[in-house]
Amino acid sequence: MHVSYALNSFLGSFLILILIFVDYIRKYNTDAFQRTIFLNLLIFTGISIMAHGVYYVLEEYPGKMVYYLFYGIVTFYYIFQLGAYYYVIIFINYSIFKDVRRTKKLIRLVWGVIIAYTLILMLNLRFHEDFDSTKLGNRFFHGDIYYIQLIISYSPVVWTVYDFISAVQKNIFKKRRVYLVVFFVLLTGISSIIDRIWRIDTLIWPCFSASLLYSYFFIIRMDAQIDSLTGIGNRHAFNAFIDKLSRLNTQASYSIVMMDMDHFKQINDTLGHVEGDNALRDMASIIKSCIRDSDFAARYGGDEFILAIRAEKDIENLMARIQQAIDAHNGKHLRSYQIQMSYGHDVYTTNSGQLIQDFLSHIDALMYKNKGAGRRKSDTAG
Repeated sequence: MHVSYALNSFLGSFLILILIFVDYIRKYNTDAFQRTIFLNLLIFTGISIMAHGVYYVLEEYPGKMVYYLFYGIVTFYYIFQLGAYYYVIIFINYSIFKDVRRTKKLIRLVWGVIIAYTLILMLNLRFHEDFDSTKLGNRFFHGDIYYIQLIISYSPVVWTVYDFISAVQKNIFKKRRVYLVVFFVLLTGISSIIDRIWRIDTLIWPCFSASLLYSYFFIIRMDAQIDSLTGIGNRHAFNAFIDKLSRLNTQASYSIVMMDMDHFKQINDTLGHVEGDNALRDMASIIKSCIRDSDFAARYGGDEFILAIRAEKDIENLMARIQQAIDAHNGKHLRSYQIQMSYGHDVYTTNSGQLIQDFLSHIDALMYKNKGAGRRKSDTAG
């Protein structure tokens, strides 16, 4: 392949990855674990594309020194290509389940496969299964080891299907995540099949880079709806949620809870804003530990949080679990203060004629009524 053709085939894809990497590495208002996974995915992919381009450039030139360089570059390419493929699965797995422990187990498994795969390629360096050197230049052909490489390289497809089925069974596959998985698998899968059938090996990386660009847009949209302090949804996420409810043409009932932290101003005034931030993080962590993946939770503003679950689920049981978690947290005496909350809730039915803003005002009033009753009870007990 000519140098100009190699540049046309790989340079555009490489530049896309560089632009994504430079922009994303400067963003800190994001999920740190997901950020690490995606940056590793970009690094593996970028090195793979660069090695693939160099491989096609060296293919033109004969000579023993070039032969050894050619061999090393292709081996390097195979290792990082496998890393790129497998980190796609890690990224998709975490995007679906948002389970750090589960994903860390998968990462350890992936690195075990990469190390084993590297050892296989080292044996290939010894026995020279897949290369030939002639006066016309170095050439690559498919030896016996090639089919082992294919099986290992494309086994992540099986993992993707497994994750997809698991997510469907657990009813946690949200629509936007479906789009991410389907777009990534179809675009890269079809391009890879075309490359294998016509043996062109130049379509996969532009399509792979386009999939990563789409994934980056997915991350940015998700990050825009995450509260940077607490890690749960923000007001923007809640506005998007109620906008979706207001556009439903069918009737569906949701129990919506407005929660407020008691004595939060006192924590801020006496202990400082750092402890106030810690109190908000603790409260958000407690909420996240009690809700299900299908439930919605967000920081509404200040020290107020909002929850929404389908009405057929037991809201009183959920609030009891949250209160128990608060009591357990306070019992550990991790802070010099105790977390307390007041809340108000009611059932909102879509397409019923009731304005969502009127309903929010209603549960906000219930919350402050309960807060006042709690304070009077506390004063009486005192």
